[in-house]
Amino acid sequence: MSISNANKQSVCEKYRSYLEIIYHFGNKVMLMKQLYQYAELMGLAKNFSTFYSGIIELVHNEVLKKETFTAFGKKTQLQMLTLRKYGIRFIEGKQDSYSVASVPRSNGNERILVSIFKNCYILKKLVPRIQKEGKKVTFDTIKNMLERDYSTILLNKNQAIFFMTKLRNDTTLQHLLNVSNVDYDMRRIQEIKQKLAEGLRKGSESTEGKGKGRLYSSSTSPIDDLKNETVIQAERGLTKAEKLDNYTVETMLAFNAHVAQIKFIQNRANVTVLIFDIHNKTNIYRMVTHIACMYLMFRRYFKEDLFLRVGIVSIDEFASKNLKAQAESTFIDFISKERKGTRLSAILSDWGVDALMQERIEVQFTDYNITNDFMDGIKHANLMRR
Repeated sequence: MSISNANKQSVCEKYRSYLEIIYHFGNKVMLMKQLYQYAELMGLAKNFSTFYSGIIELVHNEVLKKETFTAFGKKTQLQMLTLRKYGIRFIEGKQDSYSVASVPRSNGNERILVSIFKNCYILKKLVPRIQKEGKKVTFDTIKNMLERDYSTILLNKNQAIFFMTKLRNDTTLQHLLNVSNVDYDMRRIQEIKQKLAEGLRKGSESTEGKGKGRLYSSSTSPIDDLKNETVIQAERGLTKAEKLDNYTVETMLAFNAHVAQIKFIQNRANVTVLIFDIHNKTNIYRMVTHIACMYLMFRRYFKEDLFLRVGIVSIDEFASKNLKAQAESTFIDFISKERKGTRLSAILSDWGVDALMQERIEVQFTDYNITNDFMDGIKHANLMRR
């Protein structure tokens, strides 16, 4: 028996807060466990039984899809919630479901893992700050604090232009910004998007009627998929100097690295960036090359020298300690066999960040205990460390 749009609309209005949280904080997907944490904090449900009844009502009315969260090919005991087309349409204020795209099927875990990492940050780091300020935790207070922090946490891949426009249009920052450099990168990003959109449209026209093609994705649109693939292919063919010159906020977001906060102290930018190592497979060399590129990119954007604080966030303590050990290991020159400080320092130097600049960079290694909290602990540990 099909569900009427009137019923769907009614249940959407009844549980609007849940839908807004999933849509904005999780990019349309979220673990039920994390959504319940928000419901508790915001007073949206008296207890889990009440909360769960609401979720089931949304599922039965085809607004949400509920399925087992599968991590690295193994089922966990947790449930994952995904907005269906009517729920997306409701939040976006569209007149019909044909005007919105459904959440693509995915071959991997990237979308939900990114959601888990982002919401761990909000729940573990942001919410305590709101409470410390004596404010009530609500959807709006969370969004307002992220806005105040110039954070990119709620942005998806290929949405760098929103962050850069915010910086560019903030009247309080104009005397601190190298506006011409920000404008230059914004133009480059927009030109790339336009070319990719044109290429995708031509490709679609030339293959019309020749099959459905790829149906799975972790991004928000086919253009995003093409952009991600193009960035990866382009990076492989670039020299070191070209990678440094072409690095933008778009590249940073594609690496699952996010600005958590920008504070201005005595007219100097203090930028905090979080790198989410969601697949637990990134080696320290790749991490540090991105850190070097980020630092030099932000130096282009701000007139005064900045301080960059980077948090490399791993899936658990074991993974975090492993990356930290790699970073702090002694670097030995291949030719002279001399010991030359740490690998972290050596990689930064090799990528154009000299000793003086390195004094303006702080790298910390941390984790959100995701293995134990969301993946049934040791059951998945060996799978993640392959």
